[in-house]
Amino acid sequence: MSIDAKGIALTLFLVLAAFPALGETNAEKAVAQREKLQEAREAIGRGDTAELKRLKQELQDYPLLPYLDYWAISRKIHRLPYDEIDQFISQHRDTAIGDWMRVRILRELGSRKRFRAYLKYYEPDKITRTSLKCYYADALSRHGDKDTAYALVEELWMVGRSQAEECDPVFNRWMKDGGLTPELAWGRHLLAVENRNLDLAEYIARKMEPGQARLAELLRSVHRDPGQLSNYTRFINERPEYRQIVLHGLERLARKDARQAEQAWQRFETSYLFADAEREQLLRNLALQFARQDDIDGLRAFFKRTEKFTDPRTIGWLARQSMRELDWAQVEFWIDRLPAEEQLQDVWLYWKARSLEEQYGKGRADEAVQLYRQAAEERSYYGFLSADILGLNYSFVDRPAKVTPELVEEMAARPGMLRARELQAIGELYHARREWNYATEGLGHTELLTAGKVASAWGWYHKSIRSVLAADYLDDLELRFPLAFADIVTDVSNRMSEKTALDPYLIYAVARQESHFAHDARSHAGALGLMQLLPSTARATARKAGVSYRRSWDLLTPKTNIALGSFYLRTLLNRFDNNRILAAAAYNAGPTRVAGWLRETGRQLPYDVWIETIPYHETRKYVQNVLAYSVIYAYRSGTTKPLLRDNEAASKL
Repeated sequence: MSIDAKGIALTLFLVLAAFPALGETNAEKAVAQREKLQEAREAIGRGDTAELKRLKQELQDYPLLPYLDYWAISRKIHRLPYDEIDQFISQHRDTAIGDWMRVRILRELGSRKRFRAYLKYYEPDKITRTSLKCYYADALSRHGDKDTAYALVEELWMVGRSQAEECDPVFNRWMKDGGLTPELAWGRHLLAVENRNLDLAEYIARKMEPGQARLAELLRSVHRDPGQLSNYTRFINERPEYRQIVLHGLERLARKDARQAEQAWQRFETSYLFADAEREQLLRNLALQFARQDDIDGLRAFFKRTEKFTDPRTIGWLARQSMRELDWAQVEFWIDRLPAEEQLQDVWLYWKARSLEEQYGKGRADEAVQLYRQAAEERSYYGFLSADILGLNYSFVDRPAKVTPELVEEMAARPGMLRARELQAIGELYHARREWNYATEGLGHTELLTAGKVASAWGWYHKSIRSVLAADYLDDLELRFPLAFADIVTDVSNRMSEKTALDPYLIYAVARQESHFAHDARSHAGALGLMQLLPSTARATARKAGVSYRRSWDLLTPKTNIALGSFYLRTLLNRFDNNRILAAAAYNAGPTRVAGWLRETGRQLPYDVWIETIPYHETRKYVQNVLAYSVIYAYRSGTTKPLLRDNEAASKL
């Protein structure tokens, strides 16, 4: 089993860069042990047990010694070496690798229908995978307690999606034994329809008795054509299924025509006793659909008819719509309608003050100043905006966690931590994350902060950030905003920043927002690495930047990713007049979309209004965070930078 080029490169990078806290002697020892580990893996691949035994003796004090046994057993797990598996699980009980071996043997036994042995290895509190739960229910129903098995089957049944194929045998046996009651059939059918899985819903309906099947067909019909609800009398019935059909139909109708849905709701509300939670959910959905359909008049009328309904999300949308129209009286009106605790958030303190200034000038200046002053106490985009207006220094509230070097040393020496570090170093990233998660599970406040310090010292920055967030301690800026890969960022910035606003703080801010500095980050859309580049974007950028790029895996190398991401960011700055607001929006949503938004507004909006009314919530938060993070990274680097440059503050967008 030879290590590939990817593993070698990743190993060298992490040894040399990711663990700076290792002393030179320890680093040399670690490299030597990693080389022996690789030799041992190759011996496993050849089946050379003598060489493996010799190397294991030389690795007795190496944290990853258990993984050699794991890899050796994994190669022959199809032969079901029970004695070795039992010994391994017993020896490494309640560890990441011990529990993973349990998962491996359960997969093997389940696929081969060795259900008596399966029951021996299954432990309910350690298993979360649906396929393994289904195997367990199957095993119990064959060789154990059917009541327990079928109680688990009911849990597995009640989802709105198709379950793993491993569930089919036990589902079939459960149904044959009469486990599928009308209530369970209807319940899953409803979930399937709500999840738009009509194929699954039709399959379930075929299991129903004729009367219920007709109701199920009506539900699916209303799902497809909710306008049927206008035939009001057809849907008034004492059977509870009708109330659920009406609720689902109203939700679907609102997506097409919010006004029609509200009219139907007013009629049905007088005939059905809806629960408070059902009513709140339906009203929230109606308000949201009014907003999505840009029916401002309908939405305002809706709020007048439902004075007690104060959904912050919808009211916030209305306030932003009023900003877009520069209707400051309406901005104030909607902010005042928010729940009291929402009004105290920095976003609404800032915009309430802005609305007062725009309407009354000096007439209510004292009130506006007080609101700005409250907002300026926050270390945030709105706090920094407010501080700029008042001419105040930014509030960074930088309070390092009170963690002693002794606590850090003790935490770093824990076996799980050592295994996580070594797995990261050799490129076994999946197992590294599992070891870290096991090592930090259930830790208290101080221990989580200590773990964050350890991760930071090891260069595992995304874990340090997540540890401090898990501890809910947001004031240690060294942990929350690490100066990660500083040499690379500084070098790239020096080479690319000429005539643009591309400084190291902007690069840091984008990488922090994109990946939390996880060099191996992968998005659902296929973006990779620290600055989350799509391979297609990377290829096009590499040609222009003169950066070596051959395959998508190159994006997992920090030097390549930061170089390409920064060059792409520079092209966006050049395209959008060196305006970081627009460049950040384009980095997240695409330059074509940003250009379209600018055409819609005719470049007539103040910069803060334009940012606040970006149609995509994700992009709005992205821009705000990148600007605020740039300020924080300047502070972390020992300098002061304003939230906005002069050209940005003066821009109309």
